[in-house]
Amino acid sequence: MARRTRRYILNNFAKSFLLVFLPFLLIVSLVFLVQVSILSSRINLSSGELLQFFSYLLPEILLYTIPFSLVAALSNLFSRLSEENELVALFALGHSPRRIFAFMMPVLLLFSAILMVLSFMLYPQMKQKIVAFKSQKLAEATLKISPNKLSQSFGSYHVYVAAKDEKGYKDIVLLDNHDPKKQELFIAERASSGNEANRLSLTLHHGIGETSDEKKIDTLKYRSLTIYQYPRFSNHKFLSFQEYWGLAKKEKRRRGKFLYFLMISLSPLTAFPLIAAFGIFNPRYQKANSAMAIFFVALAIYVPAAMVHKSGNLAIFALSMLLLVAGGFLLLRRRVLRYF
Repeated sequence: MARRTRRYILNNFAKSFLLVFLPFLLIVSLVFLVQVSILSSRINLSSGELLQFFSYLLPEILLYTIPFSLVAALSNLFSRLSEENELVALFALGHSPRRIFAFMMPVLLLFSAILMVLSFMLYPQMKQKIVAFKSQKLAEATLKISPNKLSQSFGSYHVYVAAKDEKGYKDIVLLDNHDPKKQELFIAERASSGNEANRLSLTLHHGIGETSDEKKIDTLKYRSLTIYQYPRFSNHKFLSFQEYWGLAKKEKRRRGKFLYFLMISLSPLTAFPLIAAFGIFNPRYQKANSAMAIFFVALAIYVPAAMVHKSGNLAIFALSMLLLVAGGFLLLRRRVLRYF
């Protein structure tokens, strides 16, 4: 009897989780694809390189989608079983709420372990690979400037081109005004781009230039003028995840990230009493309100987690965890356990 009940509950949970997780994963993935499109707009990337870069983002994507999907799936599961009187029937057959919760405990431990692996082992490695990948590709890049488009840059220069063909750019203008006391303006009939020893170059042909400061203005005519951009690229030293998180002792920002990940990784266990308290009800006297339950539980998890992330304060982390667990058990006892 207990085995069939466990299988029935877990099968229903799996269906609920997949119905929430897959659409949410798609939505979050589309948001992260914006990062890929921003990088691909600056440099040329093959389809394989795009997939490679996106794979580095997967641990972070899953860290966003799994906890929320789990909260939604558990809330929907308990609400549906309560609304259809199936939980009441199970309680009447001798299954206590504690036994029902025990059926879910291995699943919660599994999700918590998965989140810990993603956050503490995979996330640091992928984050370092993203930085190295961007630096390397920017160093190897060929310049991409679109005709008749504003807000393009080459190093500290604002760039505008009128047209582009197989030989390069036509009617190009470069302006450097990042220093209010000194400005540079170059205009050329044609220009071509290149990459030499990880230095992006832009060679201007047949043009004029003007440099000015507070004291004088210089004008020059040239047949050929090459401007270089030196990207910030260096051989990255990859840290192990132990070394990466070991820096949290000294760095407040990294300590905040560590505590945030720890709080999110433990959320399947710490938030479960709160989810059950709002998800289980007697349909004869109460109505299902899974949407409000999901919203409230998500706030109870992510608002303290955001505070811990920003502050990096261990006391705030401990207090938040204590309040979440104690509040969840108190509500569970008050709303569920004393009736079933």
